[in-house]
Amino acid sequence: MRHVGNSLRQMARTPGRTMLFLVLLSLSSILLTLGEGLYLLSEETVKKLESVFTTIGTVEQTPDAMTEQKLWDTEKKAYMNSTPQAEYHTIIPVEKLNFEGADYIHPPVRRPYYGATHPDFIYRDDSFIRVIAQTRDRLPIVEVTPLQDCVPDHTVRLKLLRELYGRNGAAGREVQEWETILFCDHYNPNPQTLYAGKTYVMALEWRRSHAEWQRTHTGVDRLSGEYFPRSSDTNYVLSTQYRSNGEKIPEQLPMQDRWDIVTDGFYDTPEGQRWLELAKAMEQLEHAIPVIPTDSTQLLMSFFNGNATVIAGRDISKQEYQSGERVCLISQEFSQMHGYGVGDTIPLPLFFADYRDSASRDFPPDSLPIGIPNHPLNAEGKAYQVFDDHQYVVVGIYNEINKATSSSGYDMAGYGVVVPAASIHSSDENNILDYGPMMGYNTVFQIPNGTIDQFREAWEKQGMKGLKINFYDKGYTRIKESLDKIKQIALALSVAGMLVAVLILLLFCHLFIGKQKKRTAIERSLGMNKFSCTISLLAGILVIVLLGSAFGSVIGYLFTGSAMSLFSAQAQGQIYSTAYSSWASAAGELNELPFEAGAVSPFVCLFTVAFLVILSFGIALAQIWQNLKSEPLKLLSMREN
Repeated sequence: MRHVGNSLRQMARTPGRTMLFLVLLSLSSILLTLGEGLYLLSEETVKKLESVFTTIGTVEQTPDAMTEQKLWDTEKKAYMNSTPQAEYHTIIPVEKLNFEGADYIHPPVRRPYYGATHPDFIYRDDSFIRVIAQTRDRLPIVEVTPLQDCVPDHTVRLKLLRELYGRNGAAGREVQEWETILFCDHYNPNPQTLYAGKTYVMALEWRRSHAEWQRTHTGVDRLSGEYFPRSSDTNYVLSTQYRSNGEKIPEQLPMQDRWDIVTDGFYDTPEGQRWLELAKAMEQLEHAIPVIPTDSTQLLMSFFNGNATVIAGRDISKQEYQSGERVCLISQEFSQMHGYGVGDTIPLPLFFADYRDSASRDFPPDSLPIGIPNHPLNAEGKAYQVFDDHQYVVVGIYNEINKATSSSGYDMAGYGVVVPAASIHSSDENNILDYGPMMGYNTVFQIPNGTIDQFREAWEKQGMKGLKINFYDKGYTRIKESLDKIKQIALALSVAGMLVAVLILLLFCHLFIGKQKKRTAIERSLGMNKFSCTISLLAGILVIVLLGSAFGSVIGYLFTGSAMSLFSAQAQGQIYSTAYSSWASAAGELNELPFEAGAVSPFVCLFTVAFLVILSFGIALAQIWQNLKSEPLKLLSMREN
């Protein structure tokens, strides 16, 4: 202990030099610890990125042509400019996306949405959805007869004879003698004559009355609106049933006109049976909800971009998706309307599959109109039958924050249910209501994070035309690049800290030991052995190194958190302009990343201290050995340089 005190007293005789040694060593410790901390924190953050970020791609077949489908407007006596319609000469199969170099976590699959119908899926008569939608009044199937011969190129009045589907659903009701409806074949440039005394069966849709009618009428007539044939444009009464290979099934009962004439025994004919089946199909759809099959909620864009989140219960687990467990997520609106909660069992009798449209386009997210897909009859002119009927356990309830009225297809459907795709074992081959090309909302895949460029390169080698692939990674690519740069900076700081420490120790060990050869000779002449001389020279150096490295490593450790917080803020600002994602949804994921110093083990400080102590011990011993290897008398006779 006496030798340690002697060593410290010797260093105290040069306070300026000693203080400079302490400060410089502290600075090198800061650099070294900061570099180590940033590198380890970057490594930890990269690992965390993999668990909180997802990279998906959407596939869209580009149209072969765009055609302008003009629609006649009877009120204006002119054709209206309609939205250009995409034409596809052939449908590219999804198998074209299985190519060499495609590394999928979830491969691309053409996902339909299913319709599930059940009598319990009802909407109270006083509910908001019923008041707004009024499906039965807006989309009736009726028998009517003109009060007089007329050409319905303007608003005419027809006597209502019967409702096949209307205010009382498909059950029908007793129509009063005085009941009439206003009618106009609004979108037909050459409407057919309707003859008094003949009975016509029609599928209708409501619209506002012509401005001229409203101007010349008052009361109920002025505000009641009018109906037009729902078969006017796409001929809703016809079937668009497809086979699973995308081939359209020819219709057995082609319909020539927009309505049929009812005669005695008409409903015993195949044509009459088709109208009864259409009423039955409308009743099914009135009790229908959309079912969205998927392999992960992150493959649903609304969940991916954070617009939809699970607000009660939990998400479907990876294991449940893979094994096809019959569990589901239900929308908050569905839960509130029908009283289902987490843990309840819900029936899902599936009766149609739509491979063309998105569920949110037929069942809008704001849930105002009840979803009614077009063409609800199969090629035989019959309503689709249930092909898969199982009970599902509700494990979570989700809510979509921003609910669109006119969905682009990427939103969650109103009153929707999400299920594992693998849970549906029955074939939908005989229940494909419609079929179309791959679109971004029905063909999605997942690839490993950070592999977008490799995927693009492999895809471009295929030379495949007609498909557009968009990638979304919530800014992972940009953030990963930033973290790689941080790692490079961290390595530079660590190397700089080491080099500076070595230079400092070489310099001050030379000053405090190498230039103290005369002192060593005196101590040895006074009877101190080599070990005692070593302690006398080494102790002070080690104390200063221990103090400086401890202080500097703690400061560097604390700076690590501040530095990463700064990088976090910069990264969070970058995700809104990322090259691969237009969704500003990564802020939540960034909050889960380990940007604080506490995410790095404090053993970093101990490593820095231990490294510098060992380094200084080695350099000092080398200097001491040079002092001790000469004889004391020889050292005393030497002149210090």
